[in-house]
This record gives sequence, C-alpha cells and structure tokens, in this order.
Amino acid sequence: MSRARLFVIFILLFTISFTYRFYGLTSNHPFWVDEFSTANQARLVVENGLTVFTNPNIFFEPHNTLFHFLIGGLYKLFGQSEFITRLPSVLAGSIVPPLLFLITYRIFNLNTGIIAGLLATTSYFQIVWSRQARSYVFVQLLILLGLYFYIKILERNKKSTFNVVAFGTVMAIGLFMHSLFYIFVFTLGIHYMIANFNKVAFWMRKPAVYITMIIILAFVYYSRLLSSTIALYANGDIIKANNVWYYHSFLWREYGLLSYLSLIGFLLGFLRHRKIISLILFYVMIHLIFVNFLFAPYTSRYLLPIWPFIIMGTAYALSTFSEIFVKRLRFSAPNLSLTFSLLLVGIIIANGHKFVIKPNTFYSVNHDFREIALIDYHQVYNFIKKKGELEKGQTAVIDTWADRQNWYLGHDFPHSYLFRWINHPGLTNGIPMKTEFTLNKEEEKIIPLSNQRFIGELTDLLKAQKRYPNGFIFIDDATMPKDVIDYAEKNLKKELYLDHYPLDDNPYSIWPATLYSWGIE
Repeated sequence: MSRARLFVIFILLFTISFTYRFYGLTSNHPFWVDEFSTANQARLVVENGLTVFTNPNIFFEPHNTLFHFLIGGLYKLFGQSEFITRLPSVLAGSIVPPLLFLITYRIFNLNTGIIAGLLATTSYFQIVWSRQARSYVFVQLLILLGLYFYIKILERNKKSTFNVVAFGTVMAIGLFMHSLFYIFVFTLGIHYMIANFNKVAFWMRKPAVYITMIIILAFVYYSRLLSSTIALYANGDIIKANNVWYYHSFLWREYGLLSYLSLIGFLLGFLRHRKIISLILFYVMIHLIFVNFLFAPYTSRYLLPIWPFIIMGTAYALSTFSEIFVKRLRFSAPNLSLTFSLLLVGIIIANGHKFVIKPNTFYSVNHDFREIALIDYHQVYNFIKKKGELEKGQTAVIDTWADRQNWYLGHDFPHSYLFRWINHPGLTNGIPMKTEFTLNKEEEKIIPLSNQRFIGELTDLLKAQKRYPNGFIFIDDATMPKDVIDYAEKNLKKELYLDHYPLDDNPYSIWPATLYSWGIE
C-alpha cells in the first residue's frame, strides 16, 4: 500500500481515538489515589526544579521521572487542573491505536493492521487508561515505537543512522518514563543476542563495548532512578508473590475471547513470521512472569504494556479466519476478506461492554474489576473548605492520603494530619501496612522526610482535638486503626457519607467513606 494511503488511515484512526479519549475530559472529574500522587510529584517539580533529585527534605518518586517533569512543565504553562494533568495521556493514548495499526500492517498485512487499529481504538480498557494521569499509555507508546525501529534495524535494506538514533532515543526516554519499560529493554537485549549471536561475539572483542558497559553500570549505580528501582525489586526473596489467580481471572474471565484469539493468532503468526513473533511472545511471557511472581502488588493496569500485543494477536486470528472463509466461497469480490474482517470486528465491538461504540463523558477505572477507590472527593473537600476555618488556623484536617490533602489544600497547609497504620499485621495489595515515625517536641508522631503529622492511635487524635477547636477526619479505609474509627463513630459528628462515584458504571464499585468533624457548627 502507498505511503499516502497508510498516512490517511493513520490520521483517521488517530482522530477517532482522540475523540473517544478527549470527550468529556474538561469536566475535571476527581482524581483517584495514584493520580493525586502524579499531581503532587508534578508540583514538586514546579517548586523545586532539578533539585528534586537532591533535596533531602522531599520524597520524589523515581519510577515516573519523565512523566512527572512533563506534567510539571504543563503546570507552569497552563496552570494546575485535573484536565491538564490528564491531557498528555490522552494524546499518547490516541497515538497508540494508529501506531499499532502501522506495526501490525508491517508484520502481517493490511487486514490485520486495520482490525488491530479498530480494536485498540474502541477497547474500553485501552480508552480508560488513556484518560488517567498515569504513564502507562506512554509505556505502551514507547514499546511500540521501540519495536517499530527495532524491526526496521533488523531489515537489512532499512538500516540507517536515523533508525539507530531513533531506536536509542526511544529506549532512553522509556527508561525514565516508567520502570515497567525495563522489562521490554531486557527482552530486546536477550532477543538480539540470540538472533545475532555472531555479531555480538564480534562486538565483545571491541574495547569500546566494555567502556560503554562501564559507563552504563556507573549510571545505574549513581542514578536514583535505576538504583532505587533495582533495589526495590531485588530486596528479599526473588519470588515475591503468586498473583496467577488474579491475572488469570482478568485475562480469562473478563477477556477470555481476546486472550483465546490472541493465543491462536500468535501461534499462527509464529509459523510465518518466526523472528519478530518470537520477540513479542518472549516479551509477553517475561512481563507476565514479572507481574505474577516478581512484583507483589497486583492490579489489572500492570497488564497495559502487553495489551497492544494481545489485540495484535486477536487481529491476526480474525484476519486469518476471514481469509479461510473467503477462500471457501464460490465467488470472489474486491476486498471481500477485509469486508468480512470488518464485519467480525463490528460484531465483537457491538456485542458486549468491553468495547465502546460511542464516546462517553466518563470511563471507570473499575469497569472490569473493583480495584480503585473512587468517590466524589471534590464534594468532600468543598465541604471542608466551606465549613472549616482553614485560613484562621483553627481547623485540623486529617486524611488517609497525603497527596489528596496536598492537591486540595496545598503543600504549605500547616494544619494537616495523616491517618495511617502504625504496624498492621496484614498486607494491602502485597504491601505491608506499617508506617515509620518519630516524635516531635510536642510528642506528636511525625513521618520522616515529609514531616507530616501522623494519627496512628486514639491518643494521637485526642491530642489533635486538644490542639484545634475544630477539625475534620476523613476515613475511607476500614483497615485503619480500629480505636480511632470506633471513637469517630461514637463521638464525632458525621458530616458526609459517600460510597460510590455517580458516573461509575460498576455497581459493585462500593467504597465507603465518611467525613467526621468536631467543633463544626
């Protein structure tokens, strides 16, 4: 197919994808937990610049460095809002479907490419995570770009300095975008060494290779990004969890049709395109091993980096079935195979809630699984700001998530407390529920680094009540210290109770949250 026609299809898919993802974004729906963290980290970038890497008095998350700097830059240019924070993901997520089309077309054929582009454009799972203030769709985009230039480099007639430089640039950007990208880099390295063993053996005799390796190792050692990531995954036992039950349930119970078709598609594709399909299958396998066994937290969004490839395999299976069906017909017509393929795709998109027919103003992160606490936090903090005497310093605000406080009240609000566990025996999503703390001169618990005052037991709450004539405590987690929760239920005034975001389409997405107060008329 001519470049002009490919460009037209690319732009058309991007336009449709952008429409699905951008529609309703300006409504500024409330953040959820990790989005508050993104906004907080971006604010740290705005306030501290490059010193976020060296300032000992702040915590800067190293695993999404480039994404936080991107959001911080937009904050400086356009101000701070939910819309601005989510907009970069919308743009990146809108590029993924047409790029997937282009790569799938290069590997397989036009029919497969168009099917993959349409499925990715309308996939609810793909759309919803293209509208969140997190960097997962950037990881998808960079993986697809890396694969695209890797394929071009492997093709002898396509080797060029531009392809090599572009590939290296994508790899560098990916390393600073999100730590899940390391899995792709590792997979590419292993695949290239196996596929080009003779070349690797030749290069290993070059001194420049060892000099480069020393530079990389030094960078790993001194880089807060890479060293902290390696330390996070390397501490303790190698096998940190068994999350097979969770991801199996998602891939098979929720997306069994796509998973089954994808497996068939890649098995068929391996017979014709062994070299590149072996890379994709190897990457998917390594990624699944990592999230199932080597990383304790589990949530469906950790599957997003491999989601485009699941769609790619599904597309090839549907395309192959269409070709077989058309060949068995007694008549032929131009583009009959493509027409039948589009018919199959249309049936899949229209028959079920895993794909979107028309744009929605809101897409729920709990659409498939109840995973993320989501209620109307705007309502909670609007009430606090309206009823409390925040500007007079007479009102304490206690919340279970510091980044949520920071978003609504600002970093410099001095009358905040964090309500967390001291040392709970259980785990939450594979993470220990414990909080390290010190004591200040008033004998209040303080969380190191952030200097956030900390409510960990009833005596801490009573001290806060004695210090402030009025205040609020927002409790949205029943695992928090029971003595504090019991005291709030019996002795404090219940101001608000919320348990479901009105636009959330999952009826089981219930997240009980109560705002209590004292001294508020």
